[in-house]
Amino acid sequence: MAARIYLAGICLLCWSCTSETKQPESQPVKESIDSLEAVQEEPVREQTNVKADTIAFETAFTRFFKALQQSDTATINTFIHPTHGLWVIEQPGAMPKMSLVHDIRTFKREFQNRSFLTIKDEVKTCNLLTEAWPAFDCADMNYDAGQSGYSKDGCFVAGPAKFQKSGYWNYASLSEQEIQTIKNTLPYLQKSVLHTATSFEFHFGFIEGYWRLLFTKFIYPCSA
Repeated sequence: MAARIYLAGICLLCWSCTSETKQPESQPVKESIDSLEAVQEEPVREQTNVKADTIAFETAFTRFFKALQQSDTATINTFIHPTHGLWVIEQPGAMPKMSLVHDIRTFKREFQNRSFLTIKDEVKTCNLLTEAWPAFDCADMNYDAGQSGYSKDGCFVAGPAKFQKSGYWNYASLSEQEIQTIKNTLPYLQKSVLHTATSFEFHFGFIEGYWRLLFTKFIYPCSA
């Protein structure tokens, strides 16, 4: 009987030690749960930000075009990628000229040294039509008669393949490094806009959740 009482006492003592040993673990467990909740909540916050930034191209272009009409250089600059910049293509003579721009306020057009914003006087409206660009023929162009030379007039948005294959950069007296930089930027392009009344082009890429204007072309056709 005494042996049984002694054995019961030993078991009770062991149970007490075990309980005291495990008790401090409750705090780390709570911290782990809090950390897990924080990790689970973080993707939700990130997804919300991505969703807010991934807006439809038409919405982004409308914002860009409105900023252009209002001479809002601050908003226009948000469409210029800080690394890739904006390449502006012009043709002051027989060969094209390409200028890399990071701040739209500093750019001057070859035509009368005008600012970028002066294109708003020529591109007054641009209601996007999602379809292939119309065909062009110099023989059908007559600006005085209001004939653009295109088989259909308007503002058309399509894929960038035609521009990506154009090769303007190969004839713009650029360095090999500049040409390679352009070639590295071309794959980012997703949408190309043509304004038939002027033949001006705007080429956009979607980078890290934002639409960026990577190339634009201000060349009057059949003028070289």
